[in-house]
Amino acid sequence: MAAPSRILVPVDLSEGSRSIIDYALQLARPFNASVEVLHAWEPPQYVAPDLLVAAPGWNPLSLEQVALDTAGKELATLLEQMEQPSVPLKHRVVVGEAASTILELVEKEGFDLIVMGTHGRRGLSRVLLGSVAQKLVSRAPCPVLTLHVPQDSKK
Repeated sequence: MAAPSRILVPVDLSEGSRSIIDYALQLARPFNASVEVLHAWEPPQYVAPDLLVAAPGWNPLSLEQVALDTAGKELATLLEQMEQPSVPLKHRVVVGEAASTILELVEKEGFDLIVMGTHGRRGLSRVLLGSVAQKLVSRAPCPVLTLHVPQDSKK
């Protein structure tokens, strides 16, 4: 296996995200690999769009844009608070279900390592919520390094 040159770091913007990013940056330094931090925002599914009654001037896309802007600012603030990295670092926020969005990006853009956190859910919560980490480990075309983030590190 070759040394990584492009590392993707998917984060959920929880408190544990900082330690995951920091670990990825430390891992990237000896290889002079670039790091890209990604947050995938999934629109809520609790109301079917065709059931919404539009008020005059209401734009359903504005909710998505506000969410993207907010997540983007939160991610930028998180990165600004970290020590200046000595490797190339980028970030972005995208819309979509986390696992499929990450897999698509890895294949399309040629990342060769994924570094991500896992909350270690067990039992019913894992069955109901699924595990992004598990999906990536079983389907990604590149190695996936998972780091345990304790449940109390969540927002």
